[in-house]
Amino acid sequence: MPAMQALPAHDVERALQAIEMDGFVLLEDAISAAEAAELAGLVLSAPDRAPGIRGYEFVVSLLNHDSRFEKLVTHPSVLELARHLIGGRTDTASQHFTWPVEDQIRLGSVDGLLAHPGSEFGHWHLDSPMGQLNPARPVPDFPIGVNSFWILTPFTKETGATRAMPGSHKLRHLPPATNDSLAGEVVCCGTPGSVVVMPNTVWHAAGSNVSKKPRIAVAAFYQPWWVGRLTMDMYPVRRDVWKTLSSGAQALTKHQLGWNTDFHGALTTSDEK
Repeated sequence: MPAMQALPAHDVERALQAIEMDGFVLLEDAISAAEAAELAGLVLSAPDRAPGIRGYEFVVSLLNHDSRFEKLVTHPSVLELARHLIGGRTDTASQHFTWPVEDQIRLGSVDGLLAHPGSEFGHWHLDSPMGQLNPARPVPDFPIGVNSFWILTPFTKETGATRAMPGSHKLRHLPPATNDSLAGEVVCCGTPGSVVVMPNTVWHAAGSNVSKKPRIAVAAFYQPWWVGRLTMDMYPVRRDVWKTLSSGAQALTKHQLGWNTDFHGALTTSDEK
């Protein structure tokens, strides 16, 4: 099985080359193993959960749970990659709109990905809004979002690490409606403290956790400034929490203060402490 490209967290230039070729990249040791372990515990203690496939949960609104997740969403290398991929123009040109660099990208969500022992294989998909587009039309050849999967416990084939299809960002159509293995797929293996950066044009799917421990990650999803609340399962940062964030995190989340939350997804509350 082919391996995913892994690079030092500071090597943004080579990371962009890897994303251009494969569609995704692993940045190693973006935070320390000790920090990853601390954040994994915080994910387990977070109360609000949205159910996924059997044995899988999305742990939502992590910034509302603990401001220490801010370290992930403001990581400079991830932000630089996201700005390059979806930030748009910053140079002035006749008849072209430009946007200040500090407002180029926004944070759509920061959620925990919790695969319990025995969790099932997920279906192949594209992240929103690509998966909601007309399947009879080509997928755009540019991303409308960038996901970063922060690895907080070991990502291996046995723990149900994310599967991804190299080069699928250039195919411009939705993946097959299956959770089976696909020829050429890679398993996004990595050590705690690493992060996978993946635009939303890439086919990917959850693995099956056949180990005896939960597999824990955090997904921070970035979107262009002109995109609003993409799904009902994106929950905004609370205003009282927002006031405590750094200026960089406030810039990424200020749009969420105006989200209409009259509609929302189904949540359960964890009993774990």
